[in-house]
Amino acid sequence: MKSARLLSLFLALSTVSVFAGIKSERQLAAIIDRTPAARLVAEGAQLKTAEAAAAAIPGAEAFWGIGESMEPLYATNTAIVVTPIAYDDVKKGMTVVYIKSNGRRVAHSIVGETRGGYLVQGVNNDEPDAEVVNEKNLIGVITAAYATTDSQFRTETTARLVAKGKIKTSNRT
Repeated sequence: MKSARLLSLFLALSTVSVFAGIKSERQLAAIIDRTPAARLVAEGAQLKTAEAAAAAIPGAEAFWGIGESMEPLYATNTAIVVTPIAYDDVKKGMTVVYIKSNGRRVAHSIVGETRGGYLVQGVNNDEPDAEVVNEKNLIGVITAAYATTDSQFRTETTARLVAKGKIKTSNRT
């Protein structure tokens, strides 16, 4: 079983009315659709559950998420499973984990692409990160998350996007 690493997670996502960061409902729909909702588990079981899930996936790792910038999609103390992904398979809306130039691991959502790599942004951030995700700093994509509570924001936003036909299902947890 892979040892868990402390990861300060910063997920970029917002709605036009709630957050200043993500400007379009289209970007929001892509993030909601391609970023897995947290599965609810008992208090204290988040990381153990993530480690067990990661052990079943070749190359996957479990991380313990801390920080408020993941909210409202993931609350602090959400455990995540990060699975390796080929750089060419990354798509807008996926939430990836990458290593910044200072060595810090960060989870943000893909919001665009430039010649140098993918633009990523955190939910409570007004602008994309100064650093881009490229083949050298990409760790993987979040494929599962485990938390003790659900986000009312995610639940309501998902239902709204399903009703508008922007995403396919509202059964995300």
